[in-house]
Amino acid sequence: MLLDNDVLRARIRLLGSFLGEAISRQSGQQTLDTIETLRQGFIQERREHNDGQKQQLIELIASLDNQTLKNVIRAFSIYFFLANLTEENYLREQRRVMRAESNQSWEGSFRRTLSECRERQIEPEQIKELIDQLKFIPVFTAHPTEARRRTTMNILQTLYEHTDAMGVYPEGSRAFEQAKQKTAETIDLLWSSDEVRTRKPLVYDEINNGLHYFDASLFTAIPKVYRNIKDAIVEIYPELSDYALPAFVNFGSWIGGDRDGNPFVTHETTEMAVLMHANTVLRHYQVLIRKLRRELIHSDSIVTIAPEIYERIKDYSELDQQVFCYNPDDYNHEPYRRLLSLILAKINATNQYIQSQGTDENAAKDAYLSPAALLDDLRLIRKSVNTHDSAHAEGLLLDTIRLVKTCGFHLAALDIRQDSGYHGEVIADIFANASNLPDYKALSEAERQEWLTRLLQKPGTPLIYTDNLSEQTREQLALMQSVAKLRKLVGDDTFGSYVISMTNNASQLLEVLLLMRFAGLSGINDDGHLFAALPVAPLFETIEDLKNIDKIMPTVLDNPLYRELLEHSGNIQEIMLGYSDSSKDGGIITSAWQLYSAQQTITRIANQYGISTRLFHGRGGSVSRGGGSTHQAIAAQPAGTLNGQIKFTEQGEVLYAKYANPDTAVFELTMGITGALKASSSRFVAQPAQLDSYEALFADLADAGEQQYRALTDNTDGFYQFYSEATPVQEISLLNIGSRPAHRKKGLPSKSTIRAIPWVFGWSLARFTLPAWYGVGTALESVKQNEGLMKEMNKNWPFFSAFISNIEMAFTKSEMNIAHAYSHLCKDERLRTQVMQAVEHEHALTHSGLNSLLEQTSLLSTQQELAASLQWRNAYLDPINYIQIELLKRMRQPDNKDAKSTDKLAVEDPLIRSINALAAGLRNTG
Repeated sequence: MLLDNDVLRARIRLLGSFLGEAISRQSGQQTLDTIETLRQGFIQERREHNDGQKQQLIELIASLDNQTLKNVIRAFSIYFFLANLTEENYLREQRRVMRAESNQSWEGSFRRTLSECRERQIEPEQIKELIDQLKFIPVFTAHPTEARRRTTMNILQTLYEHTDAMGVYPEGSRAFEQAKQKTAETIDLLWSSDEVRTRKPLVYDEINNGLHYFDASLFTAIPKVYRNIKDAIVEIYPELSDYALPAFVNFGSWIGGDRDGNPFVTHETTEMAVLMHANTVLRHYQVLIRKLRRELIHSDSIVTIAPEIYERIKDYSELDQQVFCYNPDDYNHEPYRRLLSLILAKINATNQYIQSQGTDENAAKDAYLSPAALLDDLRLIRKSVNTHDSAHAEGLLLDTIRLVKTCGFHLAALDIRQDSGYHGEVIADIFANASNLPDYKALSEAERQEWLTRLLQKPGTPLIYTDNLSEQTREQLALMQSVAKLRKLVGDDTFGSYVISMTNNASQLLEVLLLMRFAGLSGINDDGHLFAALPVAPLFETIEDLKNIDKIMPTVLDNPLYRELLEHSGNIQEIMLGYSDSSKDGGIITSAWQLYSAQQTITRIANQYGISTRLFHGRGGSVSRGGGSTHQAIAAQPAGTLNGQIKFTEQGEVLYAKYANPDTAVFELTMGITGALKASSSRFVAQPAQLDSYEALFADLADAGEQQYRALTDNTDGFYQFYSEATPVQEISLLNIGSRPAHRKKGLPSKSTIRAIPWVFGWSLARFTLPAWYGVGTALESVKQNEGLMKEMNKNWPFFSAFISNIEMAFTKSEMNIAHAYSHLCKDERLRTQVMQAVEHEHALTHSGLNSLLEQTSLLSTQQELAASLQWRNAYLDPINYIQIELLKRMRQPDNKDAKSTDKLAVEDPLIRSINALAAGLRNTG
């Protein structure tokens, strides 16, 4: 999809001019002049480097007071909001043009993908089989790299609509001028509102932010995705015109369920999350039913209505009397409207019943018992409407049915996540308070498995003295009770998986099953088989844990009780792979290799034991955390590992980038789904003939890269002091973007104490982007004699080409001149020199290595649109970086150590905004 950068830049300039007018009007011409001096100065510096001019700009920044710096930062931050929005809108327009031209489609579209299937001689029944087995599950998480307030997101949504109108109407027309005026007014409002939070968000705020995307885009996008794939099927595979699509898209969430490292997520917040989910989706169903009631106005005096409609109204006679008590004859000859009014009342009663947590007995009488009952009513109407008005049967009514099939009453399945060590402590406490059980902590791994299996085989639960249990244990048991209660209240799909972080032993899966037993979530059924209401998903995160999958999973699957559990619950084992911690642990190359190898290992084990697997990919926004093109990443999965089912996290700024607007959401969902279709078909993912040689060479790359990465991060004395001082990682916790603490422990960060997100975020803000590429240059240099084979790998092996493409993009975002300026924040000159020499040397090796491998003279030579976007962004990012360096100096002055110091508080505000602004400009920071 080619971009006309002149058109795009002209649109950005127009919005930028509106922003300038707003700044001048509200904050004064002097503020605007200062902003323009810095903007134009750094643009000129990018065009023609001049040490003297650059020093003048840095001195100007140092001379500005905190309030002026705040305004300058806000200007650049909002400018990036506007630029990102304009790019998104322009890309959407390009796709719209391609759709209008019947012979055009883009890579990853349903039409292009199905056409490629046809070209590869994939038969209609095979396509049907591919779609029938498809499960595409994005999981929203609250990981804190999205710094935007919900208020700001709403303003940007309005602005998107106004700029869209400007693109639709002819320039100069009355409608265009009106849209232009509305755009200017909205930008004025954006400048006068606060784009950063004034307080740290609560878990409630994070849940609310996640739900925003359903209201803003997904409730519109989900039916469009189903409609688009059906249209493409009918066009490319007309033999499947009558094929009824399954609900292959399902959403998940961790927000309110992920308690790993977040003390603010309790069983009460989990209950709150589920109730908020239900309220959001049921209120939306009411909106849709009202629309349908205005639309399905067919009169039985003109058309023939199926008798089942009248029978269903009669079934609801008591409710009918209540709803139409004001006028019993209302809609008497419009039975669809009458039944829809009853459906509306039943949905309202369902929501009231759920929100009361099952205590509202009046609501219980009229509430739907399950989404299936609501679907039954809607399908009944559709079947009747289809006999006399197929257009309306295939319109909003079908969209509503598809949405209910996708979202149920739960909206998004809430996963529960907790650290394995936490469960171990809880089980040890339970054992300690049961007179007939041994000291759990003293047991070996084999003994733990034996005791846990023995307890799981019994019909009851251990008799324990609950009064003596720790607060931690009581909270865990309360969580299990909440899960059981909410599943009965909202539905079996309310919860997804129980994810165990840092899984390194088989007993850890059995521990969770035993904890479920205390709430009836697991047990022995009437047939004598073990059951579990929630699938237990081990999460393998560190390099060591990824390597040990072939020891841990067979041990679990060799347990007859666990094996029996799988056999009686779909025979599917979900396994989560952690991209973030494995990359932080061993570097980007060995992380990629171990994740690739782990998927192959899991597939081999699954085949050996005759089970299916669903891989859950813990991806982040940045490349070092698994980010990059979803379509490319999914389509490049190792052959035979996907089998139609994929689950992956969506987090931070990625949520906004993908799901802020309906059209973009449709595009992103489509790209992911088609990636999954391709990865599930052997016609697309046939293994390269030289795969063994490719894998052996990549393993060598991983070894060399890991050694270089660990030499810096594990074996360089003082490295984490440098990291703490030379990046804004200490100050990230000030940014009110997440309820979870940035560090596991207070004090100087280390590899074990700092979380993966701030690890990446800190390096990105300081323009090192080090986790995304460090070790790559040394690795490429170490196999230089095999560069010919590597070039062949890049052409023939999708996994490798996707990896290199992502590395190139992330590496291009590094700026050594700016990183060097940040490095001077480190006071230890010897340490600074040692680290920067290593970083600069590796940077040079990576630069030359990538260009040599890709046979190019400059980075992103084959991705001109991306290169152009990064190039103009850099000139606007530069002043923010230098302002941030100045603010970090001020913040770290000895006089500002007092948390309540007036000077410190004055610096905090613009510093927080600088972090926000850089996140908006860089786009994938964590």
